[in-house]
Amino acid sequence: MKTTRKEIESLVYLLDDPDLYVQESVMNRIFDIGDASVPLLDEIRAKSKDENQRKQIHEIIHNLTFDGFVQDFLNFLEGGMNSLDDLEEGIFMLSRFDEPTIRTLPLKHRLDEFALEIQRDIFKADSNLSRMEILIRFLYTQKGFEGCHSDYLNPRHSFLHYVIPNRVGIPLSLALVLLFLSRRLKLPFYGVNMPLHFLVGFETESGKMLLIDPFNGGGILTKEQCRQFLKKSGIEPKELHFQKAAEIEMFIRFIRNLINGYQQQQQMDKVKKLSKLLGYIEALSY
Repeated sequence: MKTTRKEIESLVYLLDDPDLYVQESVMNRIFDIGDASVPLLDEIRAKSKDENQRKQIHEIIHNLTFDGFVQDFLNFLEGGMNSLDDLEEGIFMLSRFDEPTIRTLPLKHRLDEFALEIQRDIFKADSNLSRMEILIRFLYTQKGFEGCHSDYLNPRHSFLHYVIPNRVGIPLSLALVLLFLSRRLKLPFYGVNMPLHFLVGFETESGKMLLIDPFNGGGILTKEQCRQFLKKSGIEPKELHFQKAAEIEMFIRFIRNLINGYQQQQQMDKVKKLSKLLGYIEALSY
């Protein structure tokens, strides 16, 4: 059905009508209009000064676009996930789960700009170890990325469309920023899927594997420090905890972090939807 700006504005105005029948009729009409209403709803939301109204519109947009998002997600999974490039595409796709109308290209360009900014220093360095130190110093000292120390599970500390501009995240999201930069600079960083605290690995020219803590300024950890951390947390350390993580493993952990965050916020509809996405991954038997 065709719609007009005036109709959408009238429908939004009626969202707070005290009559439940009117509210139900408004929602039915919006869903009858479907995706065609999203650009106008998004524009009204951006201009609204009413926080409650913005949240209402956000949820409507999320629900209107979710089926399309799921189809895009399935198409993406069928293409496989075999590289950091694939993982980056998947992580930015998930930003649409939080913000359906987001444009992720500017975020990718921001990472491109970071890489270009440090590229000359990286190429001038005489060893991979020096390149590693330059990139870590750039990310944590020059750009000020840091671990969050409050509201830890909040999904905002996972989604990169918040982490990149705010420069605050949890171990996995900060690790992803580091990994996506290293991909652009062709440096041998990789993910390490240690329980409770995601790490980043780095391989030197001599073949030595270094463990980097992305949450605490990119500091170097020993395996023994990590083993003690796991033991104190009631987990028996295993060698597989320190092996290179597959891209799909990081992707799954990212989604599980979001599920934990939404559970804490009691947003059970989003927990259910994300669990459905995890089920699609398992069904494809990666």
